[in-house]
Amino acid sequence: MSKERKQEWYHKVKVYEETLLKDEVPDVKPGDLVRVHVNIYETAPGAAAGMKKIHRIAAKGKERKDVVVERVQIFEGTVIRVRGKGLSKTFTVRKLSSGIGVEKTWFIHSRKVSKIDIVRRSKVRRSKLYFLRDRVGKGTILKEKRGNTGKKQV
Repeated sequence: MSKERKQEWYHKVKVYEETLLKDEVPDVKPGDLVRVHVNIYETAPGAAAGMKKIHRIAAKGKERKDVVVERVQIFEGTVIRVRGKGLSKTFTVRKLSSGIGVEKTWFIHSRKVSKIDIVRRSKVRRSKLYFLRDRVGKGTILKEKRGNTGKKQV
């Protein structure tokens, strides 16, 4: 492949990526306490998709096929890592759930992420906060940064 052809393809890919970028994305940094609103699509072989177990049992027999239920689930935790740039920029959020650490990584410009709320900014001196994995309870609390929190939504 010639050099000119490679540059042409590079330009086409770059233009396509720009169309996929979200307009307003908050400046997420390590140490931020964030609420990530995630779209979850549930497909069930009945109208009972997205219902609690008790309601699914009661709805048995009254089922429709190929029902897709879309709902928003909120995941609140501390950002421990931000990496990449552009369309491939990702961030990892960690929270403690019943004493067990749960980490999830999302693309910032993903369609699954409908909104990111920054609840609190913390004072940190590292870009990767992996040391929080070894801490439990109050040891995971970071010092809050005073001043403008810069609350933004996506």
